[in-house]
This record gives sequence, structure tokens and C-alpha cells, in this order.
Amino acid sequence: MKTYEVLGIKIKDHSVREALRLTRDFLSDNSPSVVYFLTEGTLLEAADSEEYRAFLENAADITMIATPDIFKAAGVEEKGRAREIDRNLYLKGLLRFLSREHRRIYLMSQTPEQMSDLKHLLAAFENTLQIAGVCDNAEVGAAEDVTNDINTVTPYVVFAVLTGKDGADFVNAAEKFMNTRLIVVLQPELLNIREDGSVRQGLMARLSGKLFTRIAGRYK
Repeated sequence: MKTYEVLGIKIKDHSVREALRLTRDFLSDNSPSVVYFLTEGTLLEAADSEEYRAFLENAADITMIATPDIFKAAGVEEKGRAREIDRNLYLKGLLRFLSREHRRIYLMSQTPEQMSDLKHLLAAFENTLQIAGVCDNAEVGAAEDVTNDINTVTPYVVFAVLTGKDGADFVNAAEKFMNTRLIVVLQPELLNIREDGSVRQGLMARLSGKLFTRIAGRYK
């Protein structure tokens, strides 16, 4: 594991091999562990929230850098690791393992549109996943209701599409009551992928990435 600092936030960065090894260990535990995907937006929001920053630095068991622009902002040039990030290799490896081991999963999103995109994303990597349940209208205020539904099917992994701090707030509210081994929190912008698994970025996303790099550079 390596540690970088971006916008004053200490980021724990694991290689795909390290992260998958830890994840397999988590799946043997009885209490939930958290994998949280980091985007530029999550870091910008966390820079203005001590609570959110503390969650990313301490509560999330694994933080996965999701876009190479974060790597650039940290001043790191590691082509192999950047390629792992760009090709979504951690998520591919996790889904391959879950499919091979026939582990039940639960899908959660804030809107039906996100749920459709999430299912498309997972199917693009593995089409034999055992989906035990879904919730496409999750709200932080209704964490107890969603948790009760999850506990009726006892999935090994919950994949949750939750925007920014909502993801941290939901995990904080529900984690200790949730009967699962792993909670994987994705951001909505990570659902639009190409065939090779890389995130599809339009002009605005590319411009946003460059702006983020400049903002992070000024922060130092």
C-alpha cells in the first residue's frame, strides 16, 4: 500500500493484487468491510467536509482510485498502476471471483436509471453473477429499510451507487447492522464504460479532470 495526499486528504492506494487479496480476506469475516471508489468529485467534496474526509481516511477499509487524474494530482507517474485504474481491473477481478465462487450479491442505487447502468456495467464484466436482491431508490434517511431488505437475502457483497457524501453517510448509518461481508460504493460517473472496462469520458469530463489537477496543484 502507498499513501498520497490530494487536497489535504490522505489517500490509501493499493495495487489491484493487494486490493483483491484484502478483499478475499474480508469475505471471510463476519462483519462488513468497505471498499470506496474515489473520483475527483468525491475528493473535492471531502476537502470541504471534515466528517467526509475522516470517513475516507479512516472508516473505508480500501479506497480505490477510480480515475488517473487523481494520480496526476498526487504527482505520481506510475504507468502500470495508471493502467490498472484506467481498465477497472480491480472491479473486473472482484466480479470474476464472485462469479466463480457463486457468491450472492445485492445491488443498490438512488435511481432506476443508475440501477440500469449498474446492471449493464456488471454484466459487461461477468454475466453469471448471482443477484439476490435490488433497491433502486435508496436514501440515507431510509437506511434501516434498505438494510432490512438486504438482511433477508444475506448477500456476500453489496454494490451501492451512492453520490458523494451520501455514500459515507449511508455506510455510517447502516454498516454495523448490515448482514453482508463487503460493501462496495461506486460513484454514478463510473457506470458508463467502454468495452475494455475504462470509464467513458466526454469533453466535459476531460475538462473537469484538467481543472481538478490545477486545483489540487494550487492546494499544495
